[in-house]
Amino acid sequence: MATGSPLSNKVALITGASGGIGQAVARRLAASGASVAALTGGIVGPHYAASKAGLHGLTHFLAARVAGDGVTVNAIAPALITETRMLPGEPDELKSRVPVGRLGKPDEVADLALTMLRNGYMTSQVVSVDGGMYPH
Repeated sequence: MATGSPLSNKVALITGASGGIGQAVARRLAASGASVAALTGGIVGPHYAASKAGLHGLTHFLAARVAGDGVTVNAIAPALITETRMLPGEPDELKSRVPVGRLGKPDEVADLALTMLRNGYMTSQVVSVDGGMYPH
């Protein structure tokens, strides 16, 4: 990342960076200089949903403790994103479940990550990127 970039001195904790969405987001963030299972129980299983809920709890815990130091902590909860090898079925069938009528793209998740990293006022938030599947 170039010095003077708006993302200088920012840290992004990306889980699953070896593949799937984490890898797509990590690549996008590097080039530019948290899953909804925790909210819904997911379809993979309780172990997966519990791990995601733990990340949400960690987000809130850390945000409360470091906000006074000017550090923001947020998470992204993506669902049904193409090119991630994490789709729980056939893409054509899955997109019929999404209100926007299509699956998400890794770049859309990465765009949100960049926006969150650039915003010094937003903290302790878990933002869903799910095409409107799980409004809350």
